[in-house]
This record gives sequence, structure tokens and C-alpha cells, in this order.
Amino acid sequence: MKHDAILIRGTVWVSLEAAAACYRVEVTWLEEVYAVGLLGPGEAVEGALAIEAAMLDRLGQIVRLYRQQGINIEGIARLLK
Repeated sequence: MKHDAILIRGTVWVSLEAAAACYRVEVTWLEEVYAVGLLGPGEAVEGALAIEAAMLDRLGQIVRLYRQQGINIEGIARLLK
């Protein structure tokens, strides 16, 4: 996907690739975070998955829990759901 921000139905979305680059995490890790339902519903855009830009703060929280606290994705899901 070539765009960092995408406007869909009046809402700004970002690709998983752009979000991963923003937080310096692997896209595959971010796909796992998405798969357990921590980033809300996604939107398919040009064959790639995008999340609402509003979820970037939550993603920052998830990354901090993972990096600073050493909590795995499943543990984070239990904490935040």
C-alpha cells in the first residue's frame, strides 16, 4: 500500500504497514495484535488491511505493555478487553 493515511467514509484509516513503521514493530506482530481483536475492525484497502487512525493511541499502549512490561499479546488482550 502506498498511502499512510486513507480517508474512508469520512474517517481516517492507516495501513498496518504504516502503523508498524510508526511504532517500529514487525507487520507480522501487528497482524497478531489485530487478529486477537485489540485494534477494532479493519478495512481492506488495495489488498491490504487498514485500521482506524484513532486506534494508534491504543496501539502505542499495546506496544508499551509489550516492550516495557514484557507482556505477550495474549496477556495484553486479557488486560485490555
